[in-house]
Amino acid sequence: DARQRPAFIGAVNGLAAGNLVPAPGGVLIRDQQGVVLGAIGITGDTSDIDERCAISAVESQGLEADPGVVG
Repeated sequence: DARQRPAFIGAVNGLAAGNLVPAPGGVLIRDQQGVVLGAIGITGDTSDIDERCAISAVESQGLEADPGVVG
């Protein structure tokens, strides 16, 4: 979640010459032990729906989706 890592997002945005817009829609893919295997990003609808689609796709494969939200 970009709100939890403002310094990181600021640094990446600097590298992207101001062209980074953090928004929901992507999630980390973890195995059952919590090891990160990769990531998936979806776009085409609202950010919240994109994120739900990404989570659904990952979970349909028996893996864990990690949207990075600390709650």
